[in-house]
Amino acid sequence: MIKKTILFSLMIVLFINCWGDKKTAIGTNFNDTSFVSKNFKTKIYFSDLASPCSYISKEILAKLYNVSVDKILTIEGNAQNKTCTLRVKLSDEEYNYLVGSIRFYEEKDKLEDGTSWVESWQLQKGISKSAEWIPNLGNAALWIDKKRELRVKFKNYTMAINVPGAAFNKKEKALNRDYKKIALALADKTPILK
Repeated sequence: MIKKTILFSLMIVLFINCWGDKKTAIGTNFNDTSFVSKNFKTKIYFSDLASPCSYISKEILAKLYNVSVDKILTIEGNAQNKTCTLRVKLSDEEYNYLVGSIRFYEEKDKLEDGTSWVESWQLQKGISKSAEWIPNLGNAALWIDKKRELRVKFKNYTMAINVPGAAFNKKEKALNRDYKKIALALADKTPILK
């Protein structure tokens, strides 16, 4: 029984490592800070962020997905979680839409353990197979392809744009959308980055 349990556990670990996005952090270069922008200045602070849906352009999103603006639905989260759910309606069928979000979360520049956000971001990049740095965006920006997510660091907070998509929708996958390009286009029109 113990051998079967060990074998089963080993198979799960291999499955996750082969098809998942996680990898070991061994080899992460914690001396590399080239991804940090020295010139970016945060203009809107975390406490001043209101209505997360106002930071996404419905018109741009509609153009990127080749739908009319009325097919873009946004659902505002509450004031505490600073999240906006994005839905791109593809047809009149009840559940035929793609889901994404824009959210803001507090991420202090100096962490309680004495480290800075830089080490935390180096680690995030190091443990994701599909992560890549995006230059000249915020204090730093990280694209995680497997999650369709762009993270942009500001002073003491982070903006995460999760591009609308559906991993198991065959028609959507066949379109082979460039989610990174979509995320960067949405970020480019976000007023807090101007």
